[in-house]
Amino acid sequence: MKKITLLLTRHGETIENKKNILQGQLPGTLSELGIQQAKELSEKLSDVPLDVIVSSDLSRSYKTAELVAKSKNMEVHPTPLLREMHWGEYTGDSFNKVDWSHLPFGVESLEELDMRAGEFVNYLRVKYPGKRILAVGHGAFNRAVINHLEGRKPVEMLEKPIMGNIEIVELIC
Repeated sequence: MKKITLLLTRHGETIENKKNILQGQLPGTLSELGIQQAKELSEKLSDVPLDVIVSSDLSRSYKTAELVAKSKNMEVHPTPLLREMHWGEYTGDSFNKVDWSHLPFGVESLEELDMRAGEFVNYLRVKYPGKRILAVGHGAFNRAVINHLEGRKPVEMLEKPIMGNIEIVELIC
């Protein structure tokens, strides 16, 4: 199977990010800065060849991807596989309340997140073999994708920093 080049990035800042709220699979709303960051991402990628743009189907990522796609005269292909971690009862709470060693029922486990990260990468490999792909995702999920591709244990993703808004990591997989 042909390898893909994955440019993995995170959506622009949201109003909820500014308040340190765990959005999980809520849509989220780009802040004024987030919209500006999406435009900056578009400028950063203006000379970067892309074959495909995929995005989480959650609004904050999709709207970020749309601004890039518009500048390249491309379309965005949304997928729920790229959604943020499901935070269950933590959704809407502060990130500081999360007890990673005792996640309550209903919160997507690190093992489940790792499995979904693998499904996402396999989806890209099958659907877009040999392509250069921009994927606009989320902090925790992007961290899981990188961790998975490095062959690390799911719990080891906690050692990785969460990507900054519009930060880009290039991966060959």
